[in-house]
Amino acid sequence: MKTPIIEGFTQAGLESYLNSRQYQALYWPTLFPVKNVNSLDGKTMIGEAGSRVAAYVISFDSKAPEASRKSLRKLNFDIPKSAIARRKTEAEILEHQITKALRGNDAVLEDYFNDLDFVYDGVQARLEHLALQALSLTKVKLTTTNNPMGIVNEEYVDFGMPAANKKTVAVVWSTANLATMTPITDFKNVVKAARALGITFSKALVNPDAYDLITGSTEFLTAAKSLTKGEELIVGAVTTNMANAVFKSLRLPELVIIETSVGIENAAGVITYSNPWDVNHVTFIPSTTVGSMFNGPIAEEIERPQDVLQSKKDNVLLSVHKEFNPVNVVTKGEANAFPSWPSVDKCFSLYTNNTSTWA
Repeated sequence: MKTPIIEGFTQAGLESYLNSRQYQALYWPTLFPVKNVNSLDGKTMIGEAGSRVAAYVISFDSKAPEASRKSLRKLNFDIPKSAIARRKTEAEILEHQITKALRGNDAVLEDYFNDLDFVYDGVQARLEHLALQALSLTKVKLTTTNNPMGIVNEEYVDFGMPAANKKTVAVVWSTANLATMTPITDFKNVVKAARALGITFSKALVNPDAYDLITGSTEFLTAAKSLTKGEELIVGAVTTNMANAVFKSLRLPELVIIETSVGIENAAGVITYSNPWDVNHVTFIPSTTVGSMFNGPIAEEIERPQDVLQSKKDNVLLSVHKEFNPVNVVTKGEANAFPSWPSVDKCFSLYTNNTSTWA
């Protein structure tokens, strides 16, 4: 950029700020660590990292038996682009002159860096939304509600969880059914079904509201009282450590509460906040990492436009450029990324809103 946008806002300043900036931790980087790929064509081999299959005991001088690959399935998908931008208008730029006179140049500089934070967080929020929707529903669908100013796909992107891995509950989980619902029994049934396939779980991912139903149910409180030798327990006051102590004593996977909020802004500027993790689904996983976030190349990084400040933070490309007639400053964040879930066949989904049909 031939002339700086503002004193101190340079390429070196941009890189220095991003190198030192620490952002709020999200779930997706642990569940789906970034995996850089060279194209926008994604491929997931489901069943590639499966349960152990024993070798054969054979006699010496015999040929080793060859195992089949019949259990492997291939899922192809396109890696989409996620992007968001923010514009400083001519009027806002003029207002900065007043701010600079009153509070100094650092105050104006901070406002420009705030736009960087906004677009970085925006891209990360979309990846969080994709990852958590995929894990809770086993599929992703972009609609006019959750992606109002982007593409809308007519069909779900299904990650291919086997039908046998999708279970329902004995009694619907609800506030009205706290006395009769059986979350511990439901968990035991899932664990038993998985054990028959050689699968063991380390964690069960739940929505906060579902967690409250579990720990408020009579079945859970009875088990908790037994574990704590009859101490009085207050509904809604059960700690996560206590709940997991109960589940551990019953050889059930640890409960992990997915408590987050992602804002979606529509064309009218109205922002709606929600948890991408569906309240009616519990997902059982063998380990904390279930796959990868495929991260593809970005065109602007390859063919860098002239007079643009540009830097990378994690897998998000951030850029700032000036426009004229009228003068504007545009800050943009983007990533070409999508989750790959090769262990989907080793995970189970429990649907808590029906006793016979998984949805």
